[in-house]
Amino acid sequence: MPESCCRIIIFLLIAVHLGSSQKAIISDISQKQIKEIGESTHLNCTVKTEGSYKVSWNKKKLERTTDSFPISIDDQLTINDPRFKIVFDQNTSTYSLQISNIESSDMGLYECQIFISFEERPSSSVELLVRHPPIISEKLSTKVAQVPEHQLVNLECYADGYPRPSITWTREYNALMPGGGHKFSGNILKIASARREDRGTYYCIAENDVGKSNTRTITLEVEFPPVISIPRPKVAQALDYDIELKCRVEAYPPASIVWLRNGQQLHSSEEYKISNLATVDQVTTSSLMIRGLERDQYGDYYCQARNSKGQAESRIHLFESVLPVLELV
Repeated sequence: MPESCCRIIIFLLIAVHLGSSQKAIISDISQKQIKEIGESTHLNCTVKTEGSYKVSWNKKKLERTTDSFPISIDDQLTINDPRFKIVFDQNTSTYSLQISNIESSDMGLYECQIFISFEERPSSSVELLVRHPPIISEKLSTKVAQVPEHQLVNLECYADGYPRPSITWTREYNALMPGGGHKFSGNILKIASARREDRGTYYCIAENDVGKSNTRTITLEVEFPPVISIPRPKVAQALDYDIELKCRVEAYPPASIVWLRNGQQLHSSEEYKISNLATVDQVTTSSLMIRGLERDQYGDYYCQARNSKGQAESRIHLFESVLPVLELV
């Protein structure tokens, strides 16, 4: 075959290939739109085609551009929403997607696409951004966290909104944050080694200067074995008088508390009355009331506390006094 003939064939093949890729193009599309809730917008897509091809509008989430759903095909809507309308201008070959009474959920990436074949689908996209106040995600944000003492825990808080909300953390009663200071900024509050002092209520505050801020309450529980403190390790009282022994137990999960005398557990009876008073700070005050002291009841009493993280025990020594000791109420 002559060389000139080969050149002609190659030229024709290139021309055919170029022609097929240019038989349908998107010549113009709207610029990025930023709207307020309740406003309207027109998203325009102008096409140039040689032949009859389907043109569609599809919507994608800004953070998940691989997932999309169709809104229209040619001049017909594929969704049942009266706020949406598709208008086709034959003179300019423009497909106008019109949205009225815009909602925050309308924010996304709108893609205009020409369907030539499954392999060939020219497309172009326009962002629609909707200014709206922060909404903290229930699904992605922490509600309650429970962690053993000295282990890592992450408290997470994420919010939707435009502009993108800033996240600030504070604690109840403006207590110090685990890392120091009274505030922390960021989606993840990382506590490398949780302490019992870190437990309590945290507030995640999302703000973006559009409408009101959004606040979420997050509870952190730190597990630790019982710690016992004794207000009066040595107690004096005269014969035949009542006396109350007390121990204070701090633990999480809450501890079971028993009183021991000579290795035997005491129970409420005519001689003894045992009561426990718990507070919201994982602190329980346990009291052992001894009615009408007898001589053989002097000696050592033990307050013992136990939970799933461990146990503790503390001693109170009760001895005889000449004069009765009156308890202050």
